[in-house]
Amino acid sequence: MTTIPRGRTMRVNPFDQKDESFIFTAETTPSVSTNLNESVEKISSLIGVADAVNITDAPNCKTKLSSLVVAGEIKKNGLDVILQITGRDRNSIALESEILGALSLNIDKILCLSGDRPPEDGPMAVNEMNSSNLIELLNKMSAGNLLDGTEIKEHKKIYSGCADSIHDHYVRDTHSNFFVEKVRMGVGFVQTQYCYDLDLCKKYSEFILENNLSDQAKFIVGLGPLKSAKQASWMRENLYGVKIPDSIILRLEEASSPLDEGKKICEEIIQELIDLKGISGVHLMGPNCEDQCAELIKYFR
Repeated sequence: MTTIPRGRTMRVNPFDQKDESFIFTAETTPSVSTNLNESVEKISSLIGVADAVNITDAPNCKTKLSSLVVAGEIKKNGLDVILQITGRDRNSIALESEILGALSLNIDKILCLSGDRPPEDGPMAVNEMNSSNLIELLNKMSAGNLLDGTEIKEHKKIYSGCADSIHDHYVRDTHSNFFVEKVRMGVGFVQTQYCYDLDLCKKYSEFILENNLSDQAKFIVGLGPLKSAKQASWMRENLYGVKIPDSIILRLEEASSPLDEGKKICEEIIQELIDLKGISGVHLMGPNCEDQCAELIKYFR
């Protein structure tokens, strides 16, 4: 079994508003496998390094090993987890059961998502609850009750989170107002889509401060080690809300080692984000890049 590396200790709860230290989270997607250890071993390099790891919930409408099962096993191995839950695939009863299961495993951080839309010929979506409804549900359960008023025995505090796209604040007229309302519903942390544009991040910092949002929630900017100009271009063109400037793609095109350049780009952006008021951390993600994310975090530890 994987254990915390000797000499490394995890902070008690960097998601607590009183903790002002910079947060590093990463992300992993469970495998399509009955071998639980296969999914757990993917994050072994993050144990004792990251503050928490997100466990995705059937991303892109594709079946994976249960995120709750994987999250529980990772938690036992000494790494805190953020369980992603979408409203797409479950009705309210199933969602409440999933959340109770998480709390029973001492998983108290949940990222609330509406979920990707299935293709027309894909599986049927439930969509009884969207991300805002999930936040309201977590507020109610954190206070000790299910939606029908049933009391939860030994209820626990839940740190609810929501996603954001920094880019959308500057291209969609009503996005900022809608987002502020969502955060003020009681969100404890926000994780954004990829943003490699420092100017946008600085404007986002100003937006957070102007709306007094940093007193309520931790804002964690999405990044990840880019592997090539081709990958960066594909992400920008195909993933919703991703912001990658032309200058970043050009650096990757001209680099003798795009992998090293991608890591260097992340290091430079993170260094700038650490000094931005209202920004509480970075969320590192990307397909099968758990080890690379761990190396990036170690650079700043």
